Amino acid sequence: MNVIGNRLSSLNRKTKLAIIVSSDLIMALTAWIIFGPPLINAVGTNFSITILDTVLNQFFQFFFPAVLAVLFMNFFGFYRSIIRFFDSVDSIMVSIFGSMIFGFGWSLIYLSQITQATSTIFFVAILQGFVLSVMFYALLNTTRDIAKLILYPYTIEDTANPVVIYGAGAAGKELMQTILLDRTKNLVAFFDDSKDLKNRLINNIPIYGSMEKLKSLRDNNNNLEVLLAIPSLESEKRRDVIAKLEKLKISVRTVPAFHELIFDSKKMSDIQNLSLDDLLPPREIDNLTVNNSESREFLVTGAGGSIGSEIVRQLINYNPKKIILFEISEFNLFKIFEEIKALIKEKDLGTEIYPILGDIKDRNHLRRIFNSHDIDTIYHAAAYKHVPLVEDVNNISKSIENNLLGTFNLAEESISAKVKSFVLISTDKAVRPKNIMGATKRLAEIAIQVLNDKKLITKLCMVRFGNVINSSGSVIPLFLDQIANGGPVTITHKDVERYFMTIPEASNLVLQAGEMSKGGEVFILDMGEQMKVIDIARKLIHLSGRSVAETSNREGIEIIEVGLRDGEKMFEELLISGNEEKTSNSRIFKSNESFVTNEELNEIIKDMSDAIIKNDTNKITEIMTKYVDGFKYE
Repeated sequence: MNVIGNRLSSLNRKTKLAIIVSSDLIMALTAWIIFGPPLINAVGTNFSITILDTVLNQFFQFFFPAVLAVLFMNFFGFYRSIIRFFDSVDSIMVSIFGSMIFGFGWSLIYLSQITQATSTIFFVAILQGFVLSVMFYALLNTTRDIAKLILYPYTIEDTANPVVIYGAGAAGKELMQTILLDRTKNLVAFFDDSKDLKNRLINNIPIYGSMEKLKSLRDNNNNLEVLLAIPSLESEKRRDVIAKLEKLKISVRTVPAFHELIFDSKKMSDIQNLSLDDLLPPREIDNLTVNNSESREFLVTGAGGSIGSEIVRQLINYNPKKIILFEISEFNLFKIFEEIKALIKEKDLGTEIYPILGDIKDRNHLRRIFNSHDIDTIYHAAAYKHVPLVEDVNNISKSIENNLLGTFNLAEESISAKVKSFVLISTDKAVRPKNIMGATKRLAEIAIQVLNDKKLITKLCMVRFGNVINSSGSVIPLFLDQIANGGPVTITHKDVERYFMTIPEASNLVLQAGEMSKGGEVFILDMGEQMKVIDIARKLIHLSGRSVAETSNREGIEIIEVGLRDGEKMFEELLISGNEEKTSNSRIFKSNESFVTNEELNEIIKDMSDAIIKNDTNKITEIMTKYVDGFKYE
């Protein structure tokens, strides 16, 4: 069969088309002979009229509708479709209508040649035409199924990984089609707890519904992998499913969520690893309201970054008048601009989008932007935030220039332009910082507090929160890479704890804080309990189908400590001094924290600017030590 398939595959397109059309005409002839006049006449006359006699005498009745059907199907691209994907909806509909043209076309020609057609003859002819349509359609499908088997035989490699699709719905079936074309994967079962699907089959592949059966499959198949194919599943139910699979220590991966599929950022076949978003306990968020959004203009700096881009995605749901995407990275700006354009088209919104490349350190460029637009609200997410990079002595000057002076420039230009609201995105690392990055962000906070204290039109505030999962620099991708390479997984210390929050959750709360700001607040987000990083590593190892090796000579993935990095703390804090004050949102608190005078801020800005020009890191860190509570450069 492989020899025949290879021989057919090597033919040129015209020859293949000729073979397919000839095959279809032969199938039409076969259906007509068996279910049309030729066999009926022969049987009815005890073969005194042979099948060949009828074929020769009535050949026109067959030939005209058969050719018409083939021409119809060719016009609508039936013969341009690939045999492997013949069962697509378009191909099926065209073949149905083509079959009906053949069957009922024959009926009309047959009736037109009868001088006195009674109602009985009319009914029989129409019924016979219907039967011819059905049989021709069946033969069309049969020939293509046979061609599939010959041209594309289903074979898998001996080393193919066994997989189970979790979810036997539409997404699961679509994923099945992809897997059946992949020789490196062996689809052994579906898993679905629906009572209607339990213990049934799809393409002879069983559907199981009990965790015991899944456990049995894991025991009988090395490296079993579960592909979670329920993109519409609610977050809480999704986490329940993943928690059950974690207990079985089965490798779990997932298809993209619906919002990723809708805007063509992902395909169903794009299997991806789980993120910590899937593992965190769900936390309720109050509904977001962006007041008078249709008349407001927003500027988002760092618009292509993790937080900035999500802020833009959530803002767009309120159909604002204008959003300016401000970004230093051309690639990141292009990505978010294309995504937001698709969202606007999909939702039929009237929002104007302006993608602007730029640097917050460039005052002249900022001034041009404020002169060209009537900006109401700024969300300032642009920052250098990767602790090890900022800690490097070669990067200290540029980091303080960007995070402090850039923020100061943007805030002053906002005040000059009479922007109504300015929100700085800050970090828990600004609280009694042990690293340069945290110190630069605390100085940026102080600058915002001082500027707001002048009681001007612009209301300035800041929002402080901890680690955002899957943001750039997140530890999760590192852990997954290490697990994929067989380990070990490296952590800094077994007792290190961190706050974790999802990107959509953090962005939503940032927007809510911005809406409630009266100016000068240090908003603090409720991030729940801190989690041990070692516990996260263990979860990811289990969900990769591996076990944790307690020692280097044991089977599984070992977790090893490499020591705290420069400037890293054992746990994070959100509050510098005083107590948290409640707000109208149960997930948002605020703190009144001390800051320097306006004269001191001007001195800081001047001294920092001089030190940056000279690249005097000693002077920079000296200023930080003096004005940032808890910071001491070592």
